[in-house]
Amino acid sequence: MSEVIVKFPKVYKRWDDPYRYKISYGGRAAARSWTFARKLLLRGVESSLLILCTRELQKSIKDSVHRLLKNQITLMNLDGFYDVTETSIKGSNGTEFIFLGTRHNPNEIRSLEGVSIAWIEEGHALTEDSWDIIDPTIRKEGSEIWISYNTRFKYDTVHKMFVLDTPPPSSLVVKTSYKDNPYLTEVLKTQLATMKEKDYEKYLNIWEGDLKQLSVGAIFGKQITEAKRAGRLLSIPVIANCEVDTFSDLGKKDQTAFWFMQRVGNEYRFIDYYENRLEDVDHYTRVLKALNYNYGTHYMPHDAAHQRLGMKRNIKEQFEDGGINPITVVKVTPDKSGAIQMARDLFSGCWFHKGTELSREEGEVDWLLEGMQTRTERMERGFDALCNYRYKYNDTDDVFQQKPHHDWASNGADAFLQFAQGYVEHKEVNEPCHIPNAVGAF
Repeated sequence: MSEVIVKFPKVYKRWDDPYRYKISYGGRAAARSWTFARKLLLRGVESSLLILCTRELQKSIKDSVHRLLKNQITLMNLDGFYDVTETSIKGSNGTEFIFLGTRHNPNEIRSLEGVSIAWIEEGHALTEDSWDIIDPTIRKEGSEIWISYNTRFKYDTVHKMFVLDTPPPSSLVVKTSYKDNPYLTEVLKTQLATMKEKDYEKYLNIWEGDLKQLSVGAIFGKQITEAKRAGRLLSIPVIANCEVDTFSDLGKKDQTAFWFMQRVGNEYRFIDYYENRLEDVDHYTRVLKALNYNYGTHYMPHDAAHQRLGMKRNIKEQFEDGGINPITVVKVTPDKSGAIQMARDLFSGCWFHKGTELSREEGEVDWLLEGMQTRTERMERGFDALCNYRYKYNDTDDVFQQKPHHDWASNGADAFLQFAQGYVEHKEVNEPCHIPNAVGAF
């Protein structure tokens, strides 16, 4: 076999160092899959390895990276070393590539022994359950897990674990884009330049690898895009003498969510957000008091006034007993699409706090901020809920239904709907004031 010379993007200069987890994420056309395939094939030449190639959705070998590896073997002149069949790839030294899907072959993956390297392609789609299968399965001494994916949403399992949160020990995480690709074609250059000019936000996600904020089928997609374009996502100071109204969606098993809004002139300024789950009324009473805003009216959903089995006092009365008042119970809108339209109609007047503070704000207490330490982080979570509030998708008919999908984003969005349905302007509205240091969108 003749000497193989392969050119790799510079961003992978530490890839051959001994790390347990090796993550490459970012935009399209970054030569990510080519790099993984070529490095694995060369590793397989150097020593006898068992290499697992997997992804979340892989019903057959056609859905795997088998074809990619086969093509790279030819391009790298390794046909004399690797024997390629329709379902397997084996090296003359005992190296073997196997192909299994995490969702469709969980038991086969659990039973694997002696895997040296696992390559998880399209890692953005990997679920937490699938990760809990793969991670303990790859347990050979010195074994590695490689993950490649195009950036999608902030709370995708792998992205949250390795990029948003502090990654596990022995992790190498690199972000790559087309700018790192030494093989970028003129066709791709034209495609990305065209999208950059016509739809810059889409370009940032697809080609630069920035997070995709709006979910497919986003109910408030147009309104959020316009808010960003108009610069209504910026650092908003809290005005001490301006009343703060709250709008909530209350749940026990689901999230309970609160929006905090100050009306200034014709602007609805959303200055804060808070959510939690599996907590009682007493917890949220303490939260409202600890934030210490100059409260106006607390708007709560219609079921806050309902009597519930085993409860002497309804939710509204429990909040009032804790000193939270006045409370207005918002009448239910029979058709949810009507409430959504009301929110859309008001969105052009909504401004959302987007700050830059990175540490806990003065006066806030640790028990209150578990997991979200600043007003900025809490607001980011709330705004993410609006971005990801989406219509339910019908797989059979390949269409979106006119019914919201229920998931983690629903409660924050439903709390926002309370604002649209129930808010009553105060008799005295604060005079508009300039918001300094506009910093643009999330």
